[in-house]
Amino acid sequence: MSKLKVLVVDDARFIRERVTSMVRDAFPESVVDAFENGRDAVKAMQARQYDLILCDWEMPQMSGLELLQWTRSRPEYNTVPFLMVTSRGEREYVLKAIQAGVNDYLGKPFTSEQLVQKIVKALGKGGRLSLEQQERAAKLLQEDKSRKEPAAKSMPKPKGLAQLRCSDQTFKCAIKDLTLREVKVVIKNEHVFPVLLEQVVVDIEQLSGDSVARINGFVLSVQATEARMDSPYVEVRVQFADDDPDKMAHLSKYIASVR
Repeated sequence: MSKLKVLVVDDARFIRERVTSMVRDAFPESVVDAFENGRDAVKAMQARQYDLILCDWEMPQMSGLELLQWTRSRPEYNTVPFLMVTSRGEREYVLKAIQAGVNDYLGKPFTSEQLVQKIVKALGKGGRLSLEQQERAAKLLQEDKSRKEPAAKSMPKPKGLAQLRCSDQTFKCAIKDLTLREVKVVIKNEHVFPVLLEQVVVDIEQLSGDSVARINGFVLSVQATEARMDSPYVEVRVQFADDDPDKMAHLSKYIASVR
């Protein structure tokens, strides 16, 4: 096939733009149309034949499930790969989509690598994707992976470990910087974060695992370590609100030892 025709349907503009960009990066010669609801998508599908549909579940006017059911009722779209791209990952939703004829499921949030792998898997089976297109996508994924690896290796050695205890969650952290007034820690991006200005307790540990101090504080800032939506790590800055002299003495000695 010469050009891959892809339909993106999502009521969130930034998701439509992000998915469109990911598809075009991996398949430069593709034609990508994006719409915010199922009704507009139906009109587009009646006017043009698409090779792949990437669709959200919850949308106004016509949901992703309703669009999937309409698609499977049409002879010209009965076998066209349909990928549900949604935060609705509960078992009942997945089963409904499978029963309606979905080809695959991709949960939000997702990376470019995950999306492209799903596309290649869906289109490669029926010969809808040429060998050249598959090889190009694989090459781009490898290049993207290679760009990320040096950044991960260049991260400085942490000055210690910590556990950031919030009201309903405990985060394992690496200490990026530490003073008697505040601490900057790095946590893995698992899409759950401390709340700004929330009261927290920081358990500071040596790299050996020995305890240094348990200090009260509050979250001063939360930001990604890289300027991209799928940043693998998040930096959290905690302002201390503890004036216990014994704690401060232990902390002062530890800070001197890691400088």
